[in-house]
Amino acid sequence: MKAITLYIKPILLLILIILSSTSCESMIDVDSPNDQINKTAVFQDIVTAKSALTYLYSRMRDNSLIGKSTDGLSFSLSLYTGELEHYGNLSNDFYLNTIQASNSTVGKWWNQSYKDIYSINSFIEGITLSDKISLEDKKQLLGEAYILRAIFYQYLVQLFGDIPFTTTTDYTYNTSIGKTKSEKILLEIEKDLLSALENLDYSYRSMQKTNVNKAVAELLLAENYLLQKKYDKAQIYSQNILNSDLYSLEDDINKVFKKTAKSTIWQISPLLNTNITPEASYYISERLTSNSSAINQHLLDSFDTNDLRLKNWTKKLTQNQKEIFQVYKYKNYQNNPDEFSIFFRLEQVYLMLAESQIHQEKISEAISTLNKLRVKRGLNAISNSITKDNAIEILLQEYNKEFFTESGMRFFSLKRHNKLNKLIEIKTNWKEFYQLFPIHEKQLQINKNLLPNNPGY
Repeated sequence: MKAITLYIKPILLLILIILSSTSCESMIDVDSPNDQINKTAVFQDIVTAKSALTYLYSRMRDNSLIGKSTDGLSFSLSLYTGELEHYGNLSNDFYLNTIQASNSTVGKWWNQSYKDIYSINSFIEGITLSDKISLEDKKQLLGEAYILRAIFYQYLVQLFGDIPFTTTTDYTYNTSIGKTKSEKILLEIEKDLLSALENLDYSYRSMQKTNVNKAVAELLLAENYLLQKKYDKAQIYSQNILNSDLYSLEDDINKVFKKTAKSTIWQISPLLNTNITPEASYYISERLTSNSSAINQHLLDSFDTNDLRLKNWTKKLTQNQKEIFQVYKYKNYQNNPDEFSIFFRLEQVYLMLAESQIHQEKISEAISTLNKLRVKRGLNAISNSITKDNAIEILLQEYNKEFFTESGMRFFSLKRHNKLNKLIEIKTNWKEFYQLFPIHEKQLQINKNLLPNNPGY
C-alpha cells in the first residue's frame, strides 16, 4: 500500500509510512521492506503512539468491510439477505445473489481488511517493544489494538470460513501463508479479547465513545462464545455489560441513533463531526435514483402495527404512484449536529444474552430478557410458556427488526442457528453454499496455498 503523501501533517505522514510501507495489495502478498523508516521512532512518545492508534480507527471507519459505505457489509448483506429491495438500473450482485469469485466488493473486504490487520500488527509490535512508553499507557493502547484486530478476524471468519491468520509483520511468512481452520481462529480471537480485558476498564478516552473499551471486548467475547457454542460463557460476558451502570436502553426510541445515546457502546464520528453519516446519505432521499434501496415488504410485514421501530425507523416515499419505505434510523441527511455511526449498542447484548439462555434451555429467563427490549419498542410481553424452537424464532425476528441494515446482523444470526436457507422464502435463487463468500480469484492466483476456494465458487 503506497503511503499517502498529500494533505497530511508531517507527523501523521511519518506514522502512515511506518505502518504501511511493507504492506501491499494483500496480506498474502507482501513486498519486502524498501527504505523503511525505523518503526521505533513512532513509539518513542505517547503522543505519536496515540496518533498512530487514531490512524487505525480512521482506517476502521473507511474500511469497506466494517465501514458504513455502500460497499460495506451493513448495506451489502442487507441486500443479500432480503432486508432491502434494490431499485434503479445498476445491477447489484448481492441483491441478485450472483456473487462470483471475481466480485470486486468481496475482494475489497478481503484486501482492505488484511491491510488493516497488517497495520494493527505493526502497531502492536511497536508498542510492545517500546521502552519509552509507560506500562499503564502500553496496557491501554495494546488493549484497544487487540480489540480492533479481533473485530476484523471475527467478521472475516464468519464470512469466509477458514482464512489466513497471522499476528506478525514478517513479509516472508505472510507471502505464502495458508488457511487456518475457523475453529482455531475463534480461539485466537478469544485470546486477543481476554488480553484486552486484562488491559482495559469501562472508561473511554473520548467522552463520545469513539474508542473501544472493556465493554466492546466483552460484547465480542460473548459473540465469540456463541460461535463456539460455549453458551455459559456467552451469558457471563453479556451479563457483565448489562450489570454496568454506563449503559441503559433509551426510553425515547428517537434517541437510539444520536451520538449521546445511553445505549451506545462504540461509535465512530464522520470524517468531520458535522458531516452526515454514510447511513443517512444513501438510505434517505427525496426520489429514487439509479442505485436506491428500500425496505423489503417481507420485513415490513413482520412488524406489529404498534411497533415503535416501524413508526420511527422507516420513512414512506411515494414516487410514480408507488409507495416504498426507506430506512430512517439516521435522520440527518442535510446537516448533522448530533449523529455518529454506531457500531455496537446495548440492544445487541440483550439479544445475545437471550440467545445464550435459550441454548442452555433457560427459556423462561430468555423470554424475560427479550421482553425488556420488546416493551421498550412498544410491544406486549411474550408469555414464557413457549418451546425452545418458538423462542429461537422470536429471537431471530427480534434480531431482524431491531438491527435491519446494521452490520449484517440478520446474516450472522441466521447463520449461527443454521437457518440461512430460510432465505429461499424471499430469495428464490438462494443456494446452500451462500453461507460463505468466495476468496477473490486474484488472491488465489497470488497464493496457491489459499486453494481450494470455498464450495460453490
